[in-house]
Amino acid sequence: MVKINFEQVKDYQLYSIIYQIHNIKDKLSFFEKKYNKNFQEFEEEIKSNSEENFEKWDDYIQWKAYIKSYQKLNSEREDILNGNYQFS
Repeated sequence: MVKINFEQVKDYQLYSIIYQIHNIKDKLSFFEKKYNKNFQEFEEEIKSNSEENFEKWDDYIQWKAYIKSYQKLNSEREDILNGNYQFS
């Protein structure tokens, strides 16, 4: 019989989240290098430009989604480290 305790589940979840955060950071870095600016600067530029650029809008949507995912995962990581995470 295999027994898995709470600490093992917590560690697995933490490592999984850290792995996902690392991958998302790579994506965020890609966009920062591609446009040579941070997201806030890019967002201001794209929203103030009257001419639509579909590639930039697609990148904007993806970049924004990666930021939201990063924030959510980072919050979950903090919750696990602080003992406040509820496993479902």
